[in-house]
Amino acid sequence: MLAQVHSPQPVPVPVGHGASPAASVPIIDIRSTSQSATVAALEDGIRAGVLEGLSRPYNEKVLPGLLLYNEEGLRLFEQITYQPDYYLTGLEIDILSKHAPQIANAIPDGAILLELGAGALRKTALILDALEAQKKAVTYFALDLDRPELVRTLGELDGRYAHVTLAGLWGTYDDGCVWLKQVTNRPRVILWLGSSVGNMTRNEAANFIRAFGDVLSPPDRFIVAVDTRSHNPDDIRSAYNDKAGVTRRFALNALGSINNLFNAKVVDVSCFEYRPYYNEVQGRNEAYYRCLKETHVSIPSEAPILIHEGEHIRFAYSHKYDHIERGLLWSAAKAHAEHEWTTENRDYTLTMLAWSA
Repeated sequence: MLAQVHSPQPVPVPVGHGASPAASVPIIDIRSTSQSATVAALEDGIRAGVLEGLSRPYNEKVLPGLLLYNEEGLRLFEQITYQPDYYLTGLEIDILSKHAPQIANAIPDGAILLELGAGALRKTALILDALEAQKKAVTYFALDLDRPELVRTLGELDGRYAHVTLAGLWGTYDDGCVWLKQVTNRPRVILWLGSSVGNMTRNEAANFIRAFGDVLSPPDRFIVAVDTRSHNPDDIRSAYNDKAGVTRRFALNALGSINNLFNAKVVDVSCFEYRPYYNEVQGRNEAYYRCLKETHVSIPSEAPILIHEGEHIRFAYSHKYDHIERGLLWSAAKAHAEHEWTTENRDYTLTMLAWSA
């Protein structure tokens, strides 16, 4: 359980803390800004999503993706990124290793660099190292909903930089967008790695990027990583069903977290298996739970919900974008691609977006 939300405070931007090993990285609670979800409201929203999603007809049931990212889920997802089958991390590191100096060139001295859903920072550190090498006084803000994860990951970089300043923002994507509106006296650059854009539907992704674009000024930039359809379909299937079974444990942990969310025995996890499916027509991986035997989901104060043997419950998407689809995405977000960095095979991209006045 996260701590109580505090009263709204003026937007804080930390000054440089230097490279002292004794320095601590500030974590700024922005959940109290307007439109913020308190922890209780966020959990209520997830509970409502579980009830609504499981109340849908046969084989149309869904569960909220936020169930994946409890403390154990974050730990398991970090393990996934180290699996050889999960090619996305390796390709992104390949781009950043080769092009971090160019990316740093595009980030102005004195800028704010805001990373959405920061998680583990081993990829981000490649950009921060390049900024440090250029002696740019950039303030890096890692935005995440999990405060312990912010403390852990930022702590691993504490004392590493003399020019780059580190800070954490504790809140949701929406909180980050509201917070960003209040920071107008410095250049702003948004970083969204991990092809997280693929977790949204294509319309949702366009609306999400456009919402940040509405906040940004013409000199500001948005850097987004996108996986493509160019891979062998079997490689995509393996990425979401690794040989070590980490993704399976990640998925089933989310299902089990429903019991903690309601503080009751709501679902019998043993009645389900993880079943991913790569939809080649739609260009997306679809993650499902398949019911192994008829069971009931028992949400407190609600009628039991029957889940039939063989029924599928969707809980995640991972969309892939070809060149045309990326162009349509930027157009729908009212943005234009200023620069695109790619792997040698052009099967993973990092695009810098800008908006006209």
